[in-house]
Amino acid sequence: MTIRNKYSLIGITALLICFAVIFFSRHTQERRIYIHAEAVQTVYGWGYNILADEKVYIKQEFMPAVPGKQGFSSADDALRVGNLVVKKLSTDLPPAITIGDLDSLGIIRK
Repeated sequence: MTIRNKYSLIGITALLICFAVIFFSRHTQERRIYIHAEAVQTVYGWGYNILADEKVYIKQEFMPAVPGKQGFSSADDALRVGNLVVKKLSTDLPPAITIGDLDSLGIIRK
């Protein structure tokens, strides 16, 4: 093997290693989004906002799954439901809230 062939082989190997490092580091650096709930006072009572990186992602001014526009009776109730929505979103479930969810949290009784 000539000296020129050795340097070519070393150069190609170095380039392949660089491409591999760039490719794998790009896939392991996932962008994390901070999602959280906050209770908000509304004209209906209490509601909640779901924020993703401090931007409003979901604005819920009244109780979901309940006919009409009834607000939550307290900030704590709104926040418990908002935290359930965050939990659902973080486990790749739809953020829909059902009457059963509200019942299990003690918000309303069936």
